[in-house]
Amino acid sequence: MAQARAEVTRQRIIDAAVELFNERGFGETGLADVLQRAGVTKGAFYYHFDSKDALAVSVIDQFQIAIRDAFRKTIDPPAAPGLENIIRGTFAVARLIQTDPAVRVGNELSQSLGQVSDAGPRVFRQTSVAFVDEVKKAFGAGDLRDDANPDDVGEVIWIGVIGCQFLSAAIGDDLVARLARVWHVLLRAIVPEPSLGFFYEVLERSLRDNVR
Repeated sequence: MAQARAEVTRQRIIDAAVELFNERGFGETGLADVLQRAGVTKGAFYYHFDSKDALAVSVIDQFQIAIRDAFRKTIDPPAAPGLENIIRGTFAVARLIQTDPAVRVGNELSQSLGQVSDAGPRVFRQTSVAFVDEVKKAFGAGDLRDDANPDDVGEVIWIGVIGCQFLSAAIGDDLVARLARVWHVLLRAIVPEPSLGFFYEVLERSLRDNVR
């Protein structure tokens, strides 16, 4: 029972931090602000977190879990990975970033806190490796051009996806629409010509299913 109460308190602190980081930004949010919003004492805070930076790491960790789960839910069926699932997965994550404040804040923190914590770089390292592995599976399934290097293709796609997230966060435009434009260019370069029409249809469905 005590452990359950402690976990509730910990999550309340995280939720309060997400609200404040979303409203004011990480740098403009003080520890006193988090305590007041969460309705907890300083002792309760330090029971769970060593610092505001440690709290930000927990937000990033939850972000990583959320985007991983969102991506995996699009893999249907799981035994047949391919480029279609990768496209759909990137849109599912983009939509989540747009609609879920905790995911959006976690994404922004992971991009900006490399100077104070390894959490952001760690997330990018792990997700980069996992993403390239999925592209390798798509290559094995015949979804990419025969002369494509799956490692290079995976890295280029991943850079495009992350670049969309960075730029849309910076200028406040539509991440899903920007992602669709990037995929439209990438597909012509990486898939066989006979498959291009099919994957453009996948792209259009993904865009339509994830518009605001």
